[in-house]
Amino acid sequence: MLSLAIITVFTSCEKDKEHDKIEPSDKLEQFGILGKWGHQSITINGITDMSIRYDTIEFILDSEINDLKGEFRSKGVGYETNGQFELDTVNKIIHFDFNNTQKSYVFHISDDSMTFTYSEDNIEIIEAWRKEE
Repeated sequence: MLSLAIITVFTSCEKDKEHDKIEPSDKLEQFGILGKWGHQSITINGITDMSIRYDTIEFILDSEINDLKGEFRSKGVGYETNGQFELDTVNKIIHFDFNNTQKSYVFHISDDSMTFTYSEDNIEIIEAWRKEE
């Protein structure tokens, strides 16, 4: 009976040690970009369009935890895009790679708000996003 009690104690201690192991976190988690974001507005050359938008973008982890790369899914009326992204935290730039296209935007995240700033054909564009999940 005593042997059975000792074996039970050692077995439960081993399970506790395995349970207490901390999984390493992905480097992307510290920047607050992960999750689903809803498009709030777009500003083109200083003029803001606040019309209702149904576009979303979701940033998810990839299998590599030691880099600043992940995957994204963007959806809206009439489109769905999947691809990869990479953060350049020194220059505050996010690089998107999808459908043989590469784009880079200046990004800023504050709590549950995010902006992308970029230029197309000498037009300054600022997109505002709000975190949904």
